[in-house]
Amino acid sequence: MLNSNILKAIVAIAIIAGGIYVIILDEPATPTGDINSIQPLPEQDEP
Repeated sequence: MLNSNILKAIVAIAIIAGGIYVIILDEPATPTGDINSIQPLPEQDEP
């Protein structure tokens, strides 16, 4: 039973460490297009 608990602890630590590793190394994708350009809305015929 002691070996089972050790195995569960190792698996839990590996899963948590893997999750932290992915979160830290995750680089957000750069936005596509020009996010600084503002286009005016088209004029409406009848509001």
